[in-house]
Amino acid sequence: MLKDILDKAAIDGSISQEEALFLLDKVQTIEALMELAKTASRIRDDALGNVFKFDGFIGPITACKIDPPCKYCGRSAGIRTDFSEEKTLTIDEIELASRLMKDAGIKRVELGGGTLLDGSGQKVIEAVKAVNKVASLNIWINVGPSLSSDDLAQLKGLGAKEVCSSLETINPDVFAKMKPGDSLEARMKLAREINSIGLGLASVMMVGLGSSNEDYVKHLFWLKEFENLSHFCITGLNPLHGSQIQGQNMANSFEVAKVGAVARLVLRTKDISFGGMMNDPRLLPLWIMAGGNRAIHLGAHLHRAKAWGQPHPGALVERFGEVEFVNMLPLTTRFVREMGMEVDII
Repeated sequence: MLKDILDKAAIDGSISQEEALFLLDKVQTIEALMELAKTASRIRDDALGNVFKFDGFIGPITACKIDPPCKYCGRSAGIRTDFSEEKTLTIDEIELASRLMKDAGIKRVELGGGTLLDGSGQKVIEAVKAVNKVASLNIWINVGPSLSSDDLAQLKGLGAKEVCSSLETINPDVFAKMKPGDSLEARMKLAREINSIGLGLASVMMVGLGSSNEDYVKHLFWLKEFENLSHFCITGLNPLHGSQIQGQNMANSFEVAKVGAVARLVLRTKDISFGGMMNDPRLLPLWIMAGGNRAIHLGAHLHRAKAWGQPHPGALVERFGEVEFVNMLPLTTRFVREMGMEVDII
């Protein structure tokens, strides 16, 4: 039955919820994962071409006021002090970051930050204007449910390409347990508003948080209904030392890759990336095998100095006052090319 499902998905492009669940339940061996990965890679190449995209990241542009913080977050573990109001990037630093991204060959950037439940529209709009002032980059926004429909309209008018509404899980009980200060309904509402206004919708699902395979399938097919869905990221839980869930099991990269490969069968023409514990260049070949075609944090990023720990060997690091610019492209583009893909940078 595995071969029948994969053959049908490759030939006529259809996969049902029942078939997606079968794949998640039954792909438990290296051999089965390889068959799934071959199909996912073929679908990616046929639908999007043999090209891998690298994004830049600039942030945080907004503080995070979620209280209590999400249990898996660095704020919960006390190690992400850069999400405080006084540590967010200034307009000058955002402009600097944009110039550095352009010079590094980056085409698209995420302006990322924490969630301000009373709204962060003006801060985000000013950040987008700062990027536009110095560089022609495709901009996408990820600041949680902090944007109104009017904010979204203004961002579209400024040329923003995507806005993210990250659910992590579609299971309300798991969401409430892991994100007790956040709102699943607010995030689902934001996704609907992003789609309705005609912006690209980006979204994130986390493997290992406590969701079931049935939840993953429900989540994928919920996203499939959005005509403007453009980018789906699959992350894996990394329980940080000092957090409330430090004793919970880390997600298995095998499972993250499997969910990503099934996502490729369901969301054939959309950009698929990986994140969380998968943000390791040593796992990049696994992303590619699973049908991924885009990376957020393996391109280049600018943030508060030392906020992200020790850079990977091979990354280029430059310090500019209180911020650092980490360019991973010399390392990660080599990996992608050695996997037989082209790289979408200038």
